[in-house]
Parts: sequence; C-alpha cells; structure tokens
Amino acid sequence: MNKNYEREHIYNEKLALGDIEAFHYFFITYHPKMKAFLNHFVCSETIAEDLLQDVFEKIWINREYASNLKSFNAYIYRMTKNMAINYLEHKMIEDNFISSYPVFLPEITIEEEIDANELELIIQMTIEKMPNQRRKIFTMSRIEGFKNLEIAEKLNLSKRTVETHLNHALKQIRKAISLLSVL
Repeated sequence: MNKNYEREHIYNEKLALGDIEAFHYFFITYHPKMKAFLNHFVCSETIAEDLLQDVFEKIWINREYASNLKSFNAYIYRMTKNMAINYLEHKMIEDNFISSYPVFLPEITIEEEIDANELELIIQMTIEKMPNQRRKIFTMSRIEGFKNLEIAEKLNLSKRTVETHLNHALKQIRKAISLLSVL
C-alpha cells in the first residue's frame, strides 16, 4: 500500500467519526482542484464556488460512509461531476422555459403605480433606519446580489451572522409594510 493511500484511508476513517480536522484536510486538499474542475463546466467562478460548497456540505452530511470509500479522490470527482451535470441540466431547462414564453407586462393603473411608489418609499425608509451592519448586509444581499457566503467573507463575519441580520431586516420590512396596509 502506498503512503498517500494509507493517509487517505486514515482520514476517511476519521471523517466517518466526525473528525473536523479530517474534513479540513480533504477540503484543503481538494478544494482548489474541484473548483477548477467545476469552473471548466459552468464557466463561472461564483457558481463553481456555490456548487463546491454544496459538494462539501454533502460530504459532511454523509461522512459516516467515508470509511467505506476505496478512493476519496474518485468519490469527490464523481460527486462534483454529478453536481455540475445537474446544474447544467437545470440551467438548460430554465433557459428553454424562459425563452419559450414571451414576457407580457401587465398594464398598470395610476392607483397601482402610486401604491407601488408608496411601498418602495416605505421600504427605503425602513432600510435607512436599520442599524449600519444590518443595512449593509441587506443592501449587499438584496440590492447588489451577493450570496450570503460572499457577504460573510467580505465583512469578515460568519455565514450564520449574515443570515441572522437578513432575517431581522426582512422582519423589519414586513412589519413596516403591514403597518402601511392598516392605514
């Protein structure tokens, strides 16, 4: 048995027992290769990163089966390839659906336009009243289109903290909108 195979087998065993250091070893070892591999298929580093996060999440969720693996390398390549294929199939279906239906814009009455403007104003005022960190996270997520993980990395926060701020921001906006409907 060669040393790499033995080391991988030991880490497989540790991963199966829930050892975070073993997971970290596999993440550090395979992340760059898998990201390049996915990027080749999907042609987007951001999408490749999102898909790769899903791959490692599945590895962690199914870690108890790691001790049965003959080759972690083959396992992660197969899982990553399947993730890319699933993504591309769904994207193709979505693109075909969107292109097959023309976009119809409904006519908007003056009252509806006024209501929409009023609603937009309430939302903007609510966002402005938010604490700085919450406002920044909400703006990055909903207006600038960043993913939660990207926001967490840019602001040096945990993904969970970003999610908590977004939940509070959305509750605050819903509450302001519900008060508008009462009036």
